[in-house]
Amino acid sequence: MGTGFLFQIEEETDSHGLSELCKSALEVLQDADEKFSLYKQNSEIMQLLRSEISWDAASDQQRFVLEEVQRWNHLTSGFFDAKPHTPNYDPSGYVKTWATLNAAHYLLANGVRKFTINAGGDVYLSDELDSPLLNRVGLSNLRSISDKNSGSNLVVDLAGKSFRAVATSGVSERGEHIWRKDEQAAFIQVSVIGPDLLEADIWATSIISGGFPAWDAFLKATAGKLVAIAFTNDGSLFGSPGFSSVLANV
Repeated sequence: MGTGFLFQIEEETDSHGLSELCKSALEVLQDADEKFSLYKQNSEIMQLLRSEISWDAASDQQRFVLEEVQRWNHLTSGFFDAKPHTPNYDPSGYVKTWATLNAAHYLLANGVRKFTINAGGDVYLSDELDSPLLNRVGLSNLRSISDKNSGSNLVVDLAGKSFRAVATSGVSERGEHIWRKDEQAAFIQVSVIGPDLLEADIWATSIISGGFPAWDAFLKATAGKLVAIAFTNDGSLFGSPGFSSVLANV
């Protein structure tokens, strides 16, 4: 999937056992990569795109993701577009956080209750975290990770909140990698915070893609269930209603 994953675990238990569980959770991510990677010529999705296998013969996971990206295209008023049924089909914007949640659910099912997963800047926080530090998430300061001054310029604090996910999309770290429906490319970075990592990530991607019309669609569709902050190409900053409630005191 072209990204890195970081597990941080706050558990007073056998470290070897936790390590083994994390390895198994990584296998969940690796399995998704084997099926959905556009960088691996033998992945299932590449074989589908080359018509070497038919969609009738595709795995259940592959067909599930296809249905889901089409559903989210509708829910986001068309701004989240994986271009299904075309040679350019690319569900990566869905698969990364879907696979991350699958890994999180694996850990939860095996008794790990206090952890975070950072999936290339999109962060999942489990419900039972105690650590004040792990409940805080920094938002990128718009500089490339190769810049010595890269880091965070805002910090959100999700301790005691139902919001357990922070998803950020933009151009600072990976350049232009999202299909733009907005020809003005109004937004250069968007962070969406909410209860569900997948929903937050899809809306962050949608707003980058669609600009102000997508921002308006986000506000209408989520109605305060999620909050967001967006940076524009002219240096302006937009926060959705309620965003200030998640800012950390520093």
